[in-house]
Amino acid sequence: MTNIVKEAQVLYDAKGKKTHVLLPFKTYEKLLDYLEDLEDFQAMKEAEHEKSIPWAEAKKKLLRRKK
Repeated sequence: MTNIVKEAQVLYDAKGKKTHVLLPFKTYEKLLDYLEDLEDFQAMKEAEHEKSIPWAEAKKKLLRRKK
């Protein structure tokens, strides 16, 4: 992640206010992948304490809904 900071270019407006960040495209893709993984991890942590049911039971429920 620290390489992203090294590769980033900050763009400023006429008043000197930071307005944009310019990244190499590959770095941008890596950043998106990292954020996606982080979202997945957070979802796993949230679901960790949820009650689970056996697949056979879930499958039966899904098939009943289909009818």
